[in-house]
Amino acid sequence: MTDAATPPADSTFMHDDHAQAIAMLKTITHGFEQHPQEEPPGLRQTLRDFIEHSRAHFNREELLMRQTNFPPLQRHKQEHDQRLEQLVACMDDLDAGVITLEELRDLFLNEFGPWYLQHCATMDVATERYIERHHAS
Repeated sequence: MTDAATPPADSTFMHDDHAQAIAMLKTITHGFEQHPQEEPPGLRQTLRDFIEHSRAHFNREELLMRQTNFPPLQRHKQEHDQRLEQLVACMDDLDAGVITLEELRDLFLNEFGPWYLQHCATMDVATERYIERHHAS
């Protein structure tokens, strides 16, 4: 993983970052499946790790988009910001006892997980292609 403060040289970091994020999502999903009536062990730490990983990844990706003058940067960044805000709010709500495990499970299994996979397969693939064509410019 690349340091968030270091400008990425190209888009190759995206694949590693996505693989790490998907592994964390699978850990969260597996935990929910194995512990349907209770909080999965390590859930909160995995969520915190996922949030920090996502924040660092989004920052690297957005920096590269700015460096290459990626036209839909604002739309792409808006998706990042909305999802990151949602994740942080869920973590805060979980810590405060405002969200139930069932609500969190539903959010990850039916909303966030599918969004993340689709975002990687569509917006990030298009972003990566653009960056590969324009980074040397």
